[in-house]
Amino acid sequence: MSTHGLVTTAGKATFSKYNSLNQPLFQVCPGVSGEEALEQASVLMNCVNKLTQLAGVSDDNNALAWAAHYLGEQAKALVDDVTSGLQMAEGGQV
Repeated sequence: MSTHGLVTTAGKATFSKYNSLNQPLFQVCPGVSGEEALEQASVLMNCVNKLTQLAGVSDDNNALAWAAHYLGEQAKALVDDVTSGLQMAEGGQV
């Protein structure tokens, strides 16, 4: 059975740790279409690629590097959460 149309985000992946306990500030929303979540992750990674390219040729690249870091963290959370959703749709435990 194909799970392509059934895959949604699980709502378990977190990102942006904010204190000395490394607690997450944000979490992916559950129930988002896997296709839409992966499309958003792709858009975020495109921004990361552009920012890191600019940071590589810029003398003052701290802001660019940090922006790329945070966007990359968001994209990873989306991909991880779609993966969890896929595992759940296939009957596995996450």
